[in-house]
Amino acid sequence: MTSTAVPAHARSPRAQRAAPQPAGRALPDDERRRLAMELHDGVVQDVLAAGMAIDLCLADTPAGSAGRAGLEHAKRLTATALRHLRSTLQGMLEGAAAADEELPDMLGRLKAQHPVRQLDVTVEITGSPVPLPAEARQALYRVASECVFNAAVHGGALRAVIRLGYGSRIVTLCVADDGHGQPDTLRKIIRGEVPGTGCGYHLGLAGIAARAEEMGWTLRADRSDLGGIAVRVLLPAASGGSDG
Repeated sequence: MTSTAVPAHARSPRAQRAAPQPAGRALPDDERRRLAMELHDGVVQDVLAAGMAIDLCLADTPAGSAGRAGLEHAKRLTATALRHLRSTLQGMLEGAAAADEELPDMLGRLKAQHPVRQLDVTVEITGSPVPLPAEARQALYRVASECVFNAAVHGGALRAVIRLGYGSRIVTLCVADDGHGQPDTLRKIIRGEVPGTGCGYHLGLAGIAARAEEMGWTLRADRSDLGGIAVRVLLPAASGGSDG
């Protein structure tokens, strides 16, 4: 099989903007945020629309019919593409974390890395920090990053507060915002009850819920004291999960 390189001037504007940077060149934070937003507002939305269209076709296609197997395969491919895109987007927003970086420092980076400038992000730490396994720190960071991202992009929030509390037996991570999101809707998304979730829609929220369950943590969504949504994760302070 042969491949033909497409000259830079012949690529679409979106493709040119999203083209990979040369190896070894670190992107400034502003550039990473811009590319992340273009990815979210462009390619991700296109794949989401394709997934929803497939769901609509499946609803009208009888079980056992000739075309259903192909549609179900297309749905799986779309879900896989969404997972890869979300992973790329998450990595662009998170940056590289040092292996020995503690959770308070990791959360502090979100203040500079959230995708919408007008969102005011603050981090509050209570209690005496206890060491957590690297896997637990990374998982909690992803929960916070996903919640901040959704508050900014989907919830229309202007303020988000990340609260990390260390107790004698329980560590609590809570992300509260002042957006227009509805806790009842979020709980349905987490449970996979919103149509389209299985094909990648709200994949990030469903993903953090699945990760929390896998780690043996408790995850709740409630109305926040700021007026929007508060997503809270509780985990045992002694273990913080498994290093697996």
